[in-house]
Parts: sequence; C-alpha cells; structure tokens
Amino acid sequence: MDIGLIILLSILVLTSTPLIYYFFKSKKDQKKKVDIFTASRVQKRTNAKMMVFYQRSYDRFSGIPILRNQLSSIRRRLSLINTYDEFTIRKETMRITFWILGFIFIGITLVAFVSWSFIAIMIAIAIAIVANGLLITIFVSRVENRLLNQFADFLEETRHEYQETQRVDDALYNAAQISPHTIKLQTEKIHEVISSEDPEGKLSEYYAVAPNRYLKIFAGVSHMVMEYGDKKTSDGSMYLATITKFVKQIRDDLLRKRLLNYQLQGLTMIALSPILLSFPVRKWSETYFPVTQQFYSSRLGYITLILIFATSVISYVFVRKVGELDEDRNGGSSSKKQWEKKVYSWPWAKWIVDRLVPQRHTRAHYKLSRLLKESNSPLTKEWFYIQRLTVSLASFITVVILCVFLHYNAAHQIITTPTAIQSNILGSLTGDELQQANQLTSFDNAVMKDFMEVKDQSRDSLVQTIKAQTSINMDPAMLDQTVDRILTKMNIIQNEYFKWWELFIAIGVAFIVYYIPMWILQFKRRMRAMEIQNEVDQFHTLISILMQFDRMSVDTVLEWLERFSVIFKTPLRRAVLNYESGAEQALQELREEAPFESFDRVVRRLIRASEKVSVGESFNDLHMQQDYHAKDKEDKLNRMIQQKAVTGKMIGFIPTSLMIFMYLVFPMIYMSYKSLSSIGF
Repeated sequence: MDIGLIILLSILVLTSTPLIYYFFKSKKDQKKKVDIFTASRVQKRTNAKMMVFYQRSYDRFSGIPILRNQLSSIRRRLSLINTYDEFTIRKETMRITFWILGFIFIGITLVAFVSWSFIAIMIAIAIAIVANGLLITIFVSRVENRLLNQFADFLEETRHEYQETQRVDDALYNAAQISPHTIKLQTEKIHEVISSEDPEGKLSEYYAVAPNRYLKIFAGVSHMVMEYGDKKTSDGSMYLATITKFVKQIRDDLLRKRLLNYQLQGLTMIALSPILLSFPVRKWSETYFPVTQQFYSSRLGYITLILIFATSVISYVFVRKVGELDEDRNGGSSSKKQWEKKVYSWPWAKWIVDRLVPQRHTRAHYKLSRLLKESNSPLTKEWFYIQRLTVSLASFITVVILCVFLHYNAAHQIITTPTAIQSNILGSLTGDELQQANQLTSFDNAVMKDFMEVKDQSRDSLVQTIKAQTSINMDPAMLDQTVDRILTKMNIIQNEYFKWWELFIAIGVAFIVYYIPMWILQFKRRMRAMEIQNEVDQFHTLISILMQFDRMSVDTVLEWLERFSVIFKTPLRRAVLNYESGAEQALQELREEAPFESFDRVVRRLIRASEKVSVGESFNDLHMQQDYHAKDKEDKLNRMIQQKAVTGKMIGFIPTSLMIFMYLVFPMIYMSYKSLSSIGF
C-alpha cells in the first residue's frame, strides 16, 4: 500500500477519537434525562459535564485557524436566527461542528476503504470542503425550523393564556414560562418590548435583530393590540384570530419546506457522487475488462473524467438553487467580508472592471441591476463582474494546464505502457505475456533513446539502430513491424506539445465560463419566481390582519409588507422611502418595479385606498374569498413543489447518467471496437 495512504489513514483514525468519544458520551447522557414532558416543554438543560465539554471544545477549536473559520461561519448563521446567550450559542455551534466533522470523517473513511486511492481521498477532502457549506445550511435550517415549531406551540399557549387573562402582556409572559429555552429568549424579549416605557423605540430596535419575520409581525401586532385594545369581529377576538392565522401560516411554511426537502433529499450528494464513484467504477471495469485500462489512461479518458467532474460541480450548484426557499434572505446582510470588494480596491482591477460594467442609463445596466435584485444577490455590479472575470481566468489557466498535462501523459503512456504484440479484447495478459510486453517496451525505449542521438533520422538508420540493440536475427517481416511500431511511437511523442489551436480552446472555455455566473443568477431568479405567488398569498394574510385595526393607513401597510417581505423587499423599501414625496407616484413606481400580476392587484388596491376608500373597504373581499384563496394556495403550493422536484431530479441525475454511459459503457464499446479494428475485423 502507498505510504502516503497509510499516513493519511492514520491521521484520520487519530482525529476520529474525540468524535467517537463525543458520540458515545452524548448517548450516555441522553439516558440520564428524566421527565420527558418537562424536558420538552420547559427549558431544555444540557448536562453540566457536556456543557463544560462544549465550552472547552469551543476554546480549543478557536485556536486552530481552519476550525476557527468554521466556528465563525456557524456562529454567524446561528446569530441570525436567534438571540442566544454566549454559553448557548457556543454549545449549539459545537454541536453542529461535531456533527459536520463526524459526517466528513465517515465519508472520507468510506472512500479510503472503497477506493484505496490517495487521489480519491484528496478529491473526497476537496468535496468535503465544498459540501461543508451545504451541511452548515442543513443543520442551521434544522435549528431554524425548530424555532418556528416552538413559536407555533408558543402561540397556541398564548391563545389559552389570553382567553383566561384577556391581557396581552400577561398572556405572553405566562406562555413564555412554559416554553422551551430557545423560543423563550425571543418571547421574553417581545414581552419586555411591549411592556417598556417607550415601546415604539424598543420595537424598532427589535425589528433589526428579530430572527424571522413572524416574530417581527407578532411583536408589532401585540403592541398594537395593547395600545389600541382588542376588537370583537364576526370571528370573535381579533387578537385570537390573528394568532390562528399566524399558526396556520407557520405550519404551511414548515409543511412547504418539509415536502420540498422530501422531494429533493439526497440530490446534492447524488450530484457529487460521480466524483467519488468514478474510482471504484474504473477499478471494477479494469478488473473485468482489462482492455479499458488503456482508455482510462488515455487523453480521452482524462477528458471524460474531467467532464464528469465539471458536470457534477455545476449540477450541485444548480440543485442547491432549486432547493432554496427563503434561506438566503439574510445573504445580503451577512457580515462576512467579500473578497470581490478587496479585489476591486486594487487600482488596476478597478480600471479593468469599470470598463466592462455596463454604463448607467443603458439597457444592459438596467437588466443587470434587475437580475441582481430579483435573484437576491448580495453582490454589486462591479463585484459581480470581478467574480465573472475570476472564474473565467481560472478556467483558462486550468484548461492550459490540462492540455500540457494531457500531452505529458500521452508521451508517458507511450514510454511506460506494456507493448502487447496482439490485442486482447476481454482477457488480461498472462504473466509471461506481460513480461514479454514489458521487455518489448524497454527495448523500444532503448532504441528510441539511441536513435534520438543519431543525426541521420532516416528509416535505414533506425533499422541499423534496432539491429545494434538486439542479438536476435529478425526476419524482414518482423523487422518492418518493429520499425513501424517504433516510428509510430516516436511520431506520437514528437507531436505531444501545446498547439496553437489548444490556446483557442482555452479561450473558448473561458468565454463560456464567463457567462456561467450570469446563468446561475438567471436560474436562481427563475426558482425564486416560483415563490412569488406564495409571498403574495402571505401578503393577503397580513393585510387581512392589519385591516381590522381602525385608522390603518396605506403607508403603515407598506411598512408592514416591507418588514415581512423577502422577494419584494427592495421595491417595497423604496416605495416606503418615496411615499412622503407622493403616495400615488411611489405606488406606481412599485408597480413598475414588481410587475407580477397578483402583486400588481394588491398595489392597485393600495392606490385606491390612498385616494378614495379605507384599507378595510379596499380589501373587504379577502374574508369572503378566504376559502377559495386557501384551496388555490394549496394547489399552487403542490404545483410549485412538483415543478421544483422535477427540475431538481433532472439536474441531479445528469452526472450519474453521464458517468454510467461515458465512463463505464462507452470505454468498453470504444476499446472493443479499437481492438477489433487492430486485428483486422
């Protein structure tokens, strides 16, 4: 076995020790928990020893550069979805870190034992680095979904408490005391805000740090009910009806995520799997069809392998975009430093980028700005072009290096591959045949080396060199065959150099890759477009709540919609800022910026409410059509999930299908045909 592989496996075993210790210790600690009801309804307490273990692990991991960046990334994501105290956020960060490291270790270990290839292990490590972001998203999403589930349960408890006390602040406080620790932190904060001496100011501060939009809206509605009082409607208490709508909306969101995750589960790993499966596939094919070994070692084999790798990576990116719902809503507000910003600060880079970015007041500039907004990209136009130039330049350099490597590999294969006198289609060479083939290769190499030093490069000179290298008296037919074989090898070796047309291929690949970031944004915009109707339906629910309050104005409705929105946040924010300069003009500009039919109907009603009637009168049919809207929303939700599932599965299985045909079936057919052709069939 390769000594490098042994060393790497030893390192993996040593690094797995703390993970195994953590796993069995956590299982042991779980058995010590008592009173399931108390553990699930009241503050969930972590075993004291485990808490110390988490804190110490956090401190030690923070001292390791790679793990420090990992902890920072997870901590930043967690801080966006909840206001943890320091000990809790460290604990949650370490739990997710241990799970991710455990998955990565198991995956790399399986690859090591299946392939026994140092290159496969290196590629597995590279995939682990790429998949690390996916694993963080999965585990953080679980924490976020747990928070939403707990919030829905909290709202149910608030309903019961409010029916008893008829006071919002008391209901919130009592419900918070019997809620799990994660949601208790948020609900106690809301209680503190609405009970303060300056609730308006505290509420504005809470809006800036609230982990999700439901908590924002619930805090605002609770404050308004405390400020203006509850109202009796045909459905009973307005506040209780609002809670019912919140619970239904949260349950619908969780159901939507669960259904989509069920349809797309495992597709990201399926998209990446051909990168790792290509090694055991090659090993199996070479074992049972030895003739394919020449294909896998040839230029065509390497090109096929790289094509499969590139397809897997691209499919992985697109499947990630298909599975995104509104997880990227905080993407633009991340505190993470953008490397594009640093590059743009370099004078020479700024000079180049400024000449590529479309000029203002041009159609291209408008289309690019709209694409970045509608895809919810955190990049500016300049940063986006830096990204495009970087991936294009990287692909150009990669193709050039690949061409040089393929030329070197082709020449190396000529020198090292055993020279079989007769092709063998299915079987492998016997021991004697392999020894004879290796001796023939050594003989050819010696002849070529001596012949290169001869000034006269004629055929007759080669014949003399061959006769000088062997003591065997060859017959004319064998001598001609040997000369032809060596001349063929020499011609191949002499032609293996970087050619001018390969430079144009590299430029063409770089040109295509230059547009890939644009295509990704367009695809992301298309996926987000499927979510637009769902957000408009949520607007209907929010407006049906707000219209119950007396003296509700259009500008207030706009502020609440902007606060709740994900897809329409940017145009709504601009409309809120421009509203004081002219209500109708701001709303008309909103219609132009977001020309979606059902959203346009909402804006037209707001225009009517700003001119002639009240908000309640403008939207008075929402209650009458709520049954229809509920069924229509369910139908659209099912169709959206089905469309995403079909798209995701189609993209996710492309690399696997390509690997099966191009890397398993095609080599057998190609090499069999080539072998038959060489023997005269």
